[in-house]
Amino acid sequence: SRGSLALLPTETVYGIGVSIRALEDAETGLDMVNATLVPERPNGYRRIFRLKQRELTQTVPWLVSGPEALDEFGREVDPRLRVLAETFWPGALTLVVRANDRVPRYMQAGDNTVALRASASPVIQGVIAACGSPLAVTSANSHGLPAPAAFDEVEPRILAGVDVAVDAGKTVCCDASTIVAVREGEVRILREGALSAQEIFAALA
Repeated sequence: SRGSLALLPTETVYGIGVSIRALEDAETGLDMVNATLVPERPNGYRRIFRLKQRELTQTVPWLVSGPEALDEFGREVDPRLRVLAETFWPGALTLVVRANDRVPRYMQAGDNTVALRASASPVIQGVIAACGSPLAVTSANSHGLPAPAAFDEVEPRILAGVDVAVDAGKTVCCDASTIVAVREGEVRILREGALSAQEIFAALA
């Protein structure tokens, strides 16, 4: 249903998330992030933070259909990030780009960026197609605990806190995605995960 919170398998780890479209008609709440009111209902987005026991001011990456999302939701995207998207998407690569106006301010980081990834998981791609929109998804773990790479590793409290859960057994990569951004004109690895820094820079060479 609209605004429902789901437990879904990516190819890296299990995540909890909500359809972006489900948030579009949400009522306005009282909490402010980036000087913008956060929707109260449907409350799938808020529940991500409550379930993870994490501050609402932290951001949630978006899972998207493919490289075209760089222009749908980003602005002034660095050509090197386009190369990486064309090379590794769908795959275990998250790209941090400057967000355009299609990304609600409360879902942007403090520096007006959004993290995008096209997952290779057929479950994720199927849900994105069915919803007709990206998904806001973050790892399905309490803040500070390891992200689950198999359904049976998901904490009982996390499982109990979602509306729907998909059991796909063990993930393919068993490691989080690699996060890349361009900072001060240089390509930076913000988190090295399933893709190595060597693979990233080799693609750009």
